[in-house]
Amino acid sequence: MKKIYSILTVLLTVSLVSCSDFLKEENLSGITAENYYVDAAGYESLVNSCYASLRDIYESDPKMFEWGTDITTRGEIEPVSGTVGDRVIRATQLNEYNTLSSDNSGSDEFFTMIYAGIQRCNTAINKGNTIPGLSESQKNKRIGEVRTIRAFYYYLLVENYGGIPIVQEEINTAITHFVPNTETEVYEFILADLNAAVASVDVTTTDFGRVTQGVVKHLLSLIYLTKGYKTFGTSTDFTKSAQYAEEVISGANYTLLPAFTDVFRADNQKNKEIIFSVQYDATSLRNKTIGNGQNNFLGWRIFREPGFYDGETTLYNRRTSDFMPTQFLYTLYDTRKDARYDGTFLSQFYAVQDAKLGTATVKKGDLRFYFPKPDQAFTAQDSIALKTANPNVEIIRFNRWKQDFNGIGGALKFPMVNKFFDPAAQPPGNNEHDYRNTRDIILFRLAETYLLAAEAYFKGGQVDKAAEKLNVVRKRATLPGQSLVVTANDVTLDFILDERARELEGEYKRWLDLKRAHKLNRAFEQNILTKMANPAGVMDKYYLRPIPQTVRDRDTGGYPQNPGY
Repeated sequence: MKKIYSILTVLLTVSLVSCSDFLKEENLSGITAENYYVDAAGYESLVNSCYASLRDIYESDPKMFEWGTDITTRGEIEPVSGTVGDRVIRATQLNEYNTLSSDNSGSDEFFTMIYAGIQRCNTAINKGNTIPGLSESQKNKRIGEVRTIRAFYYYLLVENYGGIPIVQEEINTAITHFVPNTETEVYEFILADLNAAVASVDVTTTDFGRVTQGVVKHLLSLIYLTKGYKTFGTSTDFTKSAQYAEEVISGANYTLLPAFTDVFRADNQKNKEIIFSVQYDATSLRNKTIGNGQNNFLGWRIFREPGFYDGETTLYNRRTSDFMPTQFLYTLYDTRKDARYDGTFLSQFYAVQDAKLGTATVKKGDLRFYFPKPDQAFTAQDSIALKTANPNVEIIRFNRWKQDFNGIGGALKFPMVNKFFDPAAQPPGNNEHDYRNTRDIILFRLAETYLLAAEAYFKGGQVDKAAEKLNVVRKRATLPGQSLVVTANDVTLDFILDERARELEGEYKRWLDLKRAHKLNRAFEQNILTKMANPAGVMDKYYLRPIPQTVRDRDTGGYPQNPGY
């Protein structure tokens, strides 16, 4: 903890001239909070640096959100600067659980960056009352925005680590000992922040990406839903969760787009379904180049294959193979009816250049890889017909869509998640934090609000209403002439989790979903590597991560470790 708080938070200036400059960062060497954040313009920069801190959490890989779940497993860990470093250990621990330790670098980084973001928020909240020339309404609005971001950070911390210290003051000197608060206290603090924020932030904004009432209410729905599962939850938590979700749904500010794929078009990032997203654009990247890697993950290194090359970005982006979908994920879709399968996965790959393939010649545009849909028949005759028309194609059937190491077998080729494709992205740099995607990362969108409402209604015993909310999302996903309508008899908690997988694949939600619902057992049943490493199944301790060892080493008062670690 001393590492986090002994130095004042990184200071950023963020221009607010236009939306594209909303998160523009530049280093301010020698500038301190005391001599910079002293007027309205400086304070706006401070508030915007709180938004920018979201990038620190999400620009790298989704290690804490996706590994070790029922729908995502670790793939082939790719070398960076010629070495994998400790990244195989990190991935194995987070995906397989049984060797997860307090030395895990991914967890340490996550914990540290979130507290750094909280410190920025604390500075902005505490300085809000000291800025001359800032109107009362503007001050309250900006403080409400920052309280919301801080509440979100504490949600990420408490769900991953359990009871952690609530730090709400600006810290300018070294503090060498912290006492963790209870989970109950952390949730009370989160709700206090959000309840204070909801009335002070704007209902709508022309500055896309700012916190609005819709953001706060969506987060309130999530927090009350999560709290309802806890031993300290109350009978009204699920009711409140549904209520806040309904307020977002019934408002005039958001709507489901007509097609699932419309939500993710690179030219449609400011659309009416998105409630809150981490903002990126080519002019506001850290070090002028560093964006995020969401477009690179959940794929495989196709550039190694004849007809492709490293650095090609226009058609497929430059994919990394550290994360891969589980076979179970693909089975969740009825591909004859559900448009989200093709809207999520890319199943056909065409050569981007001429190349030799053994004695054959691959031409640019040739079909090279084809993945038949897992729930539809693909006969020998179908195979012959496809190969006749495309002699250089490799047909890869479902039984090969799995890891090709640890004796499991397979080809390490699978339909890639393609919903985050960025045609403008440059290849990632030779650093695991040097991704170049400039698309926004969606944190909250209206389809998820419907799913939160469905889960809250289900947990509150109103299963008919749960089915109603699910059907709104499913109708949007339905292919022409088909039906995906469900009844109350179809709705279970597992069905709701399946629906969240279908709708929200790759959106950095899954570990938190399974944790909330106390359903990590699904990972131990459906994630092959997790299952192999844990013959006895899930253990209670896996519902929390260990407190990073660096935190405990720097705490002079003996910071406690989570049980079992």
